[in-house]
Amino acid sequence: MKKYSKTIGDYINLTYPLIIALLFVIIDARWKFTYKVKGFSNVLESVITFSSIVIGFYTAMYGILIAMKNITLMKEIRQQNLNGIFKFQLYDSLLISFVVLVLSIVMQIVRNYDGSINNFFFNVWFAIIGYFVGSTYRAISLLLKIIFADDNKNAEVQKKTPLEKKKQLERIGTK
Repeated sequence: MKKYSKTIGDYINLTYPLIIALLFVIIDARWKFTYKVKGFSNVLESVITFSSIVIGFYTAMYGILIAMKNITLMKEIRQQNLNGIFKFQLYDSLLISFVVLVLSIVMQIVRNYDGSINNFFFNVWFAIIGYFVGSTYRAISLLLKIIFADDNKNAEVQKKTPLEKKKQLERIGTK
């Protein structure tokens, strides 16, 4: 098995959900959002619906991934020793989706009561929503790349001769 060395892109990919969560915290601190904002119950309902849809999407995609375990891309992931990063990203996204779902349900209850604990729950919930946004985007883009990967593509760049390039241009109608 080849040993995979992490790149700066890997670190960015692993940390950008945290960066988005931090941005949500900064936004929350700057504009002092609370659970008393108008329309908050609608936001909670939408977040619960969306996180439920995301959980369903992940469940369906994981079943597809199991069926695709022998495609070239999945073999390459195993050969490059990327299973750990791959599993982390998928588990992380699924776990944070469940956390968002549960916290949103809790927020529907605690928003009816006054107290400083409600603001604490709201601030935690808002930061986790930021992480959820980044993590969901990361996981869905990863899953879609895998689903639509061309199994026949070689990892090497194909070099064409000038004659092959000319014929290709003629086929598409430009010269």
